[in-house]
Amino acid sequence: MNITLSVSGELETLVKSHRQIKWTEIAREAIRTEAERMKKLEILQKYMERAPITQEEWEWMDIIDWHPVDELQYKKSFIEKSLKAKKEKAVKAKGFSDLFK
Repeated sequence: MNITLSVSGELETLVKSHRQIKWTEIAREAIRTEAERMKKLEILQKYMERAPITQEEWEWMDIIDWHPVDELQYKKSFIEKSLKAKKEKAVKAKGFSDLFK
């Protein structure tokens, strides 16, 4: 697929003054990034609605190392427990036996 972009004004001046930059590649990467974001949103919506996720979608998620649960917010109770644990003094274990009693 070919896409033609029209730029004018200040943007046109900027693009023309930096001919060493591969603007086509920048546009291609921006489109790729946005398409990936849209695909993630579609899968996230399916996940939230408990709709089936296709094998192809699972494989794509594995390739990019992403899962819909990555987009979910932490529960308030988890955040509170984590902050509390962060404030507590850590205990150094001298050996493996100190960890399990």
